[in-house]
Amino acid sequence: MDQTLKDLYIKHLAHVDLEWQATLQRTGFDAVVLAAGTSQRYFMDDQSAPFKANPHLARWLPTDLLEHSMLIVTGDGQPRLFFYQPADYWHLPPSVPDWITLPTEVHSDIETLHAAAATLLGKRSRVALIGAQTQTNLPVDAINPADLIADLDWDRARKTAFEIACMTQATEQGVTGHIAARAAFQAGCSEFEIHMAYLQASSQTAADLPYSNIVALNEHAGVLHYQFYDREAPARHRSFLIDAGGRHHNYAADITRTYAAAGETDFAALIDAVDQAQQQILALIRPGLSYLHLHETMHHFIARILIDAGLANGSPEALFACGATRAFLPHGLGHLLGLQTHDVGGQQGDRQGTLVPPPAEYPALRLTRTIEPDQIFTIEPGLYFIPMLLDQLKSSQAGANITWDGIAKMLSCGGIRIEDNVVVTADGHTNLTRQAFARHG
Repeated sequence: MDQTLKDLYIKHLAHVDLEWQATLQRTGFDAVVLAAGTSQRYFMDDQSAPFKANPHLARWLPTDLLEHSMLIVTGDGQPRLFFYQPADYWHLPPSVPDWITLPTEVHSDIETLHAAAATLLGKRSRVALIGAQTQTNLPVDAINPADLIADLDWDRARKTAFEIACMTQATEQGVTGHIAARAAFQAGCSEFEIHMAYLQASSQTAADLPYSNIVALNEHAGVLHYQFYDREAPARHRSFLIDAGGRHHNYAADITRTYAAAGETDFAALIDAVDQAQQQILALIRPGLSYLHLHETMHHFIARILIDAGLANGSPEALFACGATRAFLPHGLGHLLGLQTHDVGGQQGDRQGTLVPPPAEYPALRLTRTIEPDQIFTIEPGLYFIPMLLDQLKSSQAGANITWDGIAKMLSCGGIRIEDNVVVTADGHTNLTRQAFARHG
């Protein structure tokens, strides 16, 4: 951490501590054990998946160098870190980062670490554990209690200046990768080559990424979470969709862009139309507005885009009302973003954990909360040509409104998604993604 970020972190830590003290008081716990967790081995193997720390712990200590460690947060405001630093010649043992200022005990043995933690907890009356463990030898009264977690999740939607700074840096990292990926697409590279260009330019390994990159050429762009990287370039490049982010001190950026190859003028026009509609949605963002309103407004825009492009007929209102737009935009407009790419609490109505589920017609909408200052979320409209969904639409009454010959010409381009990360302000928003692209070109 540079000094500016360290100064923000100290203020962030004080803020988190105050939030936790209030949460403990509301939920009646005297202490909480935040277990970092441990890497999980693949079935019948001695290799493990990359380790990522418990996000509730990472909000206190944003690093993954905490495997087997635990933080104990107490009602008297004196958290203590039990840091695991094994004596190991197979792997390089982690060291306590110099920016960690909390009282810390370093242990080279897991049993002695747990014994020390148990001694501290023995003085507490009601203890909870938050972590992946379902069994523990620590003296705890509850594991992952729903009321405690709901209270904490509610607060995580509002970001501190430190968290915003981390996500700004993660966005910068992601955008540098996006620019390199765009150049690789324009040079005729394969999905695998584009992916590697992204990693190199953004200075990340695959394990560093907040989520697996989606690098989709042509019809693959119509698979929402396309998961492969073809090693061979297609005979002809038509379109390119990349959904790839960055991660800085455990905080994520989530960015998507779509491009048309030379000669794909109709698809390029659709990309421009979706981009313009996205910016119209962004202009509506303000505290107090329902995110669901933004989502439904985008469906109206999709209806207008389809009609203007000659891909549908009738009025936007009629196209929306019959549900046709849901075949072209089957996912939600966006989600909360933070320590997790799809951050927690997006469908909470209050800190008690009351859920506000999305309407039945939008089951994939991850964010139903009212918009508040300091929330960070994505705005990611899409317009896709997915054969499975189009076949269903064609066989329905709503399919009569679609110009199917025009749709057929778009299938080889797959689809469009444009995704920005925004911070809600008192009177609007700050677009982290557009700012980063403006700086880097």
